Amino acid sequence: MSADHYAHEELVHIGRMIAELARVATSGRRMPAHHAVLRPEYWRRRIDALIDATANEPLRRDAAALRERLVKVFAVSTRPVTGDGAQAARETSREA
Repeated sequence: MSADHYAHEELVHIGRMIAELARVATSGRRMPAHHAVLRPEYWRRRIDALIDATANEPLRRDAAALRERLVKVFAVSTRPVTGDGAQAARETSREA
């Protein structure tokens, strides 16, 4: 399998995972941050690794577009949770 084919397959997988994260984010449920695959840094690192590994410009553009989608998904999912203010404060302090 060529490097570009692998990068394309990886981008397809990452795109599916971002779509799933978006679905969870818009469902009104809070995404727990204790699993690595639910953290934006995990996906950002995978996308950046693909960008660094390929010189194929269309793949690099697709990867950059996925990064933008990732930013939007986590912008929605990090809205403050309404309810117990102490709970929200504890959750925020853990992620900082």
